[in-house]
Amino acid sequence: MEPTPDKAPAGESDDPSKLHIWQIQAVRDVLLVAALLAILWLGYAMSAITVPLLLALGLAYLFEPVIDRIQRLFRWSRTAAVSLILALFLLGVVTVVVPTVFLVIGQTSSFISSAANGRYADLLDKGVTLLPKEMRTQAEDGISWLEEKMPWSARVFGDAPATDAPADVDAASSASGKTAAPTAPAPVSEAEDARIERMVRDEVARQLSGGLELDPVAAERRERAKKFGASALGVVGAGARQVWGLVLGSIELGLLVFLVPFYFFYFATSYPRVLAFGSDFIPDHNRARVEHLVREMDRAVAGFVRGRLVISAILGTIFAIGWLIVGVPYSLALGLLVGVFCAVPYLSVIGVPVAVTLLAVDQFSLPESERMVWWGILVWPTAVYMLGQTLDDWVLTPLIQGKVTNLNPVAIVVAVLAGGTLAGIYGMLLAVPAAACVKIILSEVFMPRIQAWRRGRVSDPLPVG
Repeated sequence: MEPTPDKAPAGESDDPSKLHIWQIQAVRDVLLVAALLAILWLGYAMSAITVPLLLALGLAYLFEPVIDRIQRLFRWSRTAAVSLILALFLLGVVTVVVPTVFLVIGQTSSFISSAANGRYADLLDKGVTLLPKEMRTQAEDGISWLEEKMPWSARVFGDAPATDAPADVDAASSASGKTAAPTAPAPVSEAEDARIERMVRDEVARQLSGGLELDPVAAERRERAKKFGASALGVVGAGARQVWGLVLGSIELGLLVFLVPFYFFYFATSYPRVLAFGSDFIPDHNRARVEHLVREMDRAVAGFVRGRLVISAILGTIFAIGWLIVGVPYSLALGLLVGVFCAVPYLSVIGVPVAVTLLAVDQFSLPESERMVWWGILVWPTAVYMLGQTLDDWVLTPLIQGKVTNLNPVAIVVAVLAGGTLAGIYGMLLAVPAAACVKIILSEVFMPRIQAWRRGRVSDPLPVG
């Protein structure tokens, strides 16, 4: 006896002519992709709302192991553990973050004022003159190219804007004690003649219509008043726009500072319910496989992100203190900035030439008897970086992060470069976790199917259903 086929559920038909458009699988897939893209676009358009939400959700995800450990260690409720974390966070902000921010702002302002006063331009000129002739020419060509590509850099290098040729001739003539010889007037072209004739006609028409100002002094005063009024209105408008922008920025910052802890408290206390809500959408026939993939991706992403944040904080402190000891100016601001760059693997190397340049500029401003030896300017900042990088490679990363991503250095560099090309600094930050997730999906889902297709066990190399 042959088994009877399963009956179609009520409301469904095998007749294609009676199917709704959303019952066609290909159309359903397209609609699903379009819905996901629409949600992403809507989240981007409503970034003032979604950014605090996503930031709070990310913090709740990162602090979940800490909350769980506090609960088990002190036998506290989840609300008490989250409250303790928020209290410690606010205490750290008041006692550590705020003073550090003020120091960083002070050092940054000092650097900007020094650059505006021409200190770095003078020392750069001195450094260029000390180079050999061939290198000096190349350095001057490089500075000229940089000024051409970025005109604002002329202020840093101290080059004055070019003046008009007649002023230069007059200055040179006065300096030499001679007067420039009079030159013959240039012939008037036909276009210039027509323009003068048109101006004369306009003046005559204004005079006949009574619009000509008889008193030239009064006309000049009126023109000055108009220009002053226009400039005053422009200044007031620009100032009003700046004030309004400052007010809006302050409101957004205040909302961000208030909303992130508020959302964090809600998400952190409700995190198990959030996970249960998400797991309800997993089909039962694929639940074991999906949960396995999610656990693997969670292990890679969480381990990498949490580990890099801790490592970045430690390396930033090491760089700031080490460069302060060897005499690099603005070491606190530079060290913390390079520590932020440490969140992206191998990006922190950008701090080495900056530290060497700042130390060289500071040493050139001292008397020659008090300067550091030339090789020390190159060696000591580089040695501090090498010390931090060695600790990262041999101590911090194996101890804190481990090989959670299972990516080799070449794959990490390629992922970072690709993420930076596609989405800038945010892409660089998310590149390694995304690459780890892609590797897990490829190795757990696609490769077994491709191997089965290669051996002839299945007819389609792509996973379906």
